[in-house]
Amino acid sequence: MLKSMSIKEGLYFITWTYAKKVWGRHYDEVEKDIGQIRKRIIHLFYQNFKDWKDNRPTRDFPKMWFVIEPHADGQYHIHLIMEPVDPDLLARGFHNQRFQLIWNRIVRQKICKRDTKDQQVITSKMLEKHPEYKYHHHYQKAFSQLNRYDYWLIARFICEYITHNNKRNGEHWGLDRLTNSPNNINSKVMEREEEVINKIDYLNKDKNFKKHHLKHQAPSHLCFKYSDLSNNDNEP
Repeated sequence: MLKSMSIKEGLYFITWTYAKKVWGRHYDEVEKDIGQIRKRIIHLFYQNFKDWKDNRPTRDFPKMWFVIEPHADGQYHIHLIMEPVDPDLLARGFHNQRFQLIWNRIVRQKICKRDTKDQQVITSKMLEKHPEYKYHHHYQKAFSQLNRYDYWLIARFICEYITHNNKRNGEHWGLDRLTNSPNNINSKVMEREEEVINKIDYLNKDKNFKKHHLKHQAPSHLCFKYSDLSNNDNEP
């Protein structure tokens, strides 16, 4: 994973869990859902790109790496490490009517106005686990206060985009079976190379699985099928 990365800072770290305990218990099922996540993220910017399974639409399109991790009870959840979206690519999206519609519905109506209150970037749950976030530059800021090119807002937007499902107009943007609670914001930005390296080291944790005697282990934590593992940036 590290060898395939063009950059090692400012990467998004996004997690999705399954809404019911009966879902996400088969590796092949989770792998298929990851394929849909990859497809949706690429089609968010390049709607007609056909070769999304094996390639990226352009050589500078953000690379993605997916990890399938089991809970102690055997249910899987999904991690995504993703290179940041370039401001030029995001600006291209803002000139597209479909992208604008999606952005407005998710950012303005969902992220910034959920429960009639602005979502906080640094939540109390994040502080409980990582007290150092009290010194983060986004501490006590709401997502509505962030510039639309801010990496933290974009990471949250992509996180919500996958789970968002608006059926009123026959639009199915998200995956019904995945969930993210507004009180447990499972998206963040790894701003330092050291944090990226530590996170990847943590996710390659076969020894930890054995230590905890988990009965149910993923055949491979890294989802090779849909991760961008090439270190050749001359090819999309």
